[in-house]
Amino acid sequence: MTRTSLMLAAALFILPAAAPAQAVRSLGDAAPQDYRPAPVRTVGWAGGSLALALPVGEFSNYVKVGGGANGFVAWRLSADGAASIRVDGTFLIYGSETRRVPLAPSGPLALVNVDVTTSNMIVSMGIGPQLTATHGAIRPYVNGEVGFSYFGTSSSVRGTHNVEPFANSTNFDDFTFALRGGGGLWILLSSRRTPISLDLSAHYIRNGLVSYLREGSITFDLTGAPVYHPIESETNLWLVQAGVSVGIQPRRR
Repeated sequence: MTRTSLMLAAALFILPAAAPAQAVRSLGDAAPQDYRPAPVRTVGWAGGSLALALPVGEFSNYVKVGGGANGFVAWRLSADGAASIRVDGTFLIYGSETRRVPLAPSGPLALVNVDVTTSNMIVSMGIGPQLTATHGAIRPYVNGEVGFSYFGTSSSVRGTHNVEPFANSTNFDDFTFALRGGGGLWILLSSRRTPISLDLSAHYIRNGLVSYLREGSITFDLTGAPVYHPIESETNLWLVQAGVSVGIQPRRR
């Protein structure tokens, strides 16, 4: 048998034995890349915060400060999350007073005292675009929104030992178109499957001219009937907020 024949015979014997080993090595090399779970991407953010309302301009002549809470949801418009559409909802109390009065002006019910609490509130909602930095542990953002603000004054009645009121009514309210704009910082606290960030922000809300009540705007005549003294003024304010934002995960299929 010639040397060439021997080499061919050896090749025919070695190649079939080497092929499975080579295939195993190839699969092993590819496995970490081909079978590694894809990273989960958030489709948006949601969050809540405590809010401090600081009236400005004409509004500050009648109301000094308010407080409440804000919640938002922002859905991505771009793949990297730089652009999103955001919806905000804010609830604020800017004045409250409680009076103890008889349940009825005369008769047996006049012996029963109840607490009447009158609260002045603002409910605002808005929707608009948000631009957010996409890299780093501290991500600034800016946003602008259009929406509305509802100014209302309501009274509720509860007994001395009651937690929930057993009667309430709206005394006075007004509704206005509103613009909101501002920005803040998302400071990353956790970057695991669900990212969590500290959310610090400030927004200016332009409410324009509104009729509203404040503490002391309701008096009573000699018969005990309420008399309302509404104020009409600009009601613009700054909203300073501190809270958290959480990434929204895509729905599993």
